[in-house]
Amino acid sequence: MEGYLAPLSPEAQAVERPLAAAVKTVPLTGLSMRVDGSSVPSTLPRLVGVRADFRYRYEGLPEDNVFRIPLVYDFELISGGWRIRAGRLGENATLPIWATGPVQTERSEHFLAVHRPGLPDPSRILRRAEQARAQLDGKITFPLERQYLLLMAKDRAEYESMTSAKLGQVSAIAQVETSYQVTPENIQVQGRQIIVNVEQVRGDDSALETFRHELGHLAVAQYTRPFTPAWVSESAAMYLAGTRPADIWRAGLNRREFDRINFADLTRASNLGEHDSTREAISLNYAYAAAAAWFLVETYGASKYWEFYRSFGAVPANALYQSLPERGDPNVRDQAIEVLAVQTTQRSLMTLFGLDPSELDNRVRQWMDASS
Repeated sequence: MEGYLAPLSPEAQAVERPLAAAVKTVPLTGLSMRVDGSSVPSTLPRLVGVRADFRYRYEGLPEDNVFRIPLVYDFELISGGWRIRAGRLGENATLPIWATGPVQTERSEHFLAVHRPGLPDPSRILRRAEQARAQLDGKITFPLERQYLLLMAKDRAEYESMTSAKLGQVSAIAQVETSYQVTPENIQVQGRQIIVNVEQVRGDDSALETFRHELGHLAVAQYTRPFTPAWVSESAAMYLAGTRPADIWRAGLNRREFDRINFADLTRASNLGEHDSTREAISLNYAYAAAAAWFLVETYGASKYWEFYRSFGAVPANALYQSLPERGDPNVRDQAIEVLAVQTTQRSLMTLFGLDPSELDNRVRQWMDASS
């Protein structure tokens, strides 16, 4: 700890000492600090706004599942070398649960659970997670990871404090988070974890379906890309969870509510509630995505459906890397991701199924009518 803090000024040490102390409370390994060389200015004797990543892994989790905390440092040149005069979190960054308060950890065969002290009966949640994993293991044809990270929150407020994304209507129970590191050579899917609101995990059946859904996201995370449309990733998770919302299909068809939803628009959307965030609209979007998965699987076979899903992961990393802005302009980034999403979806649908998005709409609606 003292070695980590040594290059920091007293003011910066005061900020980072809690982070350094918290590292010892959880089973971490592979800790390192990496500086983004492109962020180092050429002005002396001070370097302001140098970006760095504090990287770490959890013991027992796959070695490629790296977590990172983006930091920004200001350096000053003093006698004897450089010193960090100020440090802060990177833009939109959040600290991990273990760096913001006391935590406890528990392990089962396939999960490392982290939670605040006093959480009632965490072993019950671990049992449900293990049951869901066993059910999922028999449904997919590729191996699951040996261990996953599971963050347990006691209620909605604690759940929101553990998540990095803004929560929507459908994410109050559990969600998966990942991050991407993009280079010209590859796209690494890192920071893979499940966050669950224990207060909302009630009945056995619903808990198992929730965990199957979130584990489904993690099962295909290595093939998921920033440009994989939300309807594609959610369709896969719902198929793996066994979710068949026939009642919503039937009601939506009878009321012609699916007429205002189409896969061309959904492919351009970053999430399934982008254009209408009401609970009813989001429910219809999810049901429509689920119908696409079941239609494609039952019509063309599971092998062909997973080939479609993996086609996003087969896009060369350089195609994304070259299109991203150097300084992270979010509008340019989102536009680049949307272009790749549309191009890849259209190409894969036509190559694998002989369908364009409009034809997929027609076929899925016919299938829903026959299946509900």
